[in-house]
Amino acid sequence: MKFEPAGCAAGLPPAAGADAMKISRIETWPVEMKLSEPYTIAYETVEMTTNVFLRVETTQGITGYGCAAPDEKITGETPESVRKALSDVADELKGTDPLRIAKVVERLKDVLPDQPSAVAVVDMALHDILGKVGRLPLWKILGGYRSCFKTSMTIGILPPAETVAKAREWTEKGFTALKIKGGHDVETDIERIRKVREAVGPSIELRFDANQGYTVEQSLRFV
Repeated sequence: MKFEPAGCAAGLPPAAGADAMKISRIETWPVEMKLSEPYTIAYETVEMTTNVFLRVETTQGITGYGCAAPDEKITGETPESVRKALSDVADELKGTDPLRIAKVVERLKDVLPDQPSAVAVVDMALHDILGKVGRLPLWKILGGYRSCFKTSMTIGILPPAETVAKAREWTEKGFTALKIKGGHDVETDIERIRKVREAVGPSIELRFDANQGYTVEQSLRFV
């Protein structure tokens, strides 16, 4: 498996400085994080999560970082499988140009088709390097124009009264968008959303995520 071509296509010379920076080393490590309170969605209750962090070092001393959040029930990945996948491609990544992000990522998709989190963490680390080389924040490099944007606070699956209490708590702290989890029982979810709307009023944006818990018919019923 090779990530770099043997020579330049069509006899064209390499771009200026093309050989100046190469990946010299990668390192991964897991970080366990205990949630402040259990978080329930349609297919699991989470009390602890493990993310995998990646460090990509280069020959110019610029280092990029990324973070993978594997979810076994969604993609079949575990922290262990992500770390093994990255270990398996470490030698092939060494010596490649970290600024040729699309080339590296597309090749990784071919050799790690069942490890999207492993591919994503490399993508993230290479973009981190790009931002540092360009001395620009990534939001500018990627064409962003906002100085801020609305984010939502997520409320896991709880009984209606507790959901309402959480909704009030977060809106009182200034959140103007809430994402409500559901998927166990469509009728209860309908009740929860209606009660939250009554409690927080019409100005709060409500989002809902059933996390694969509904059939098509149940989705239509909920809507």
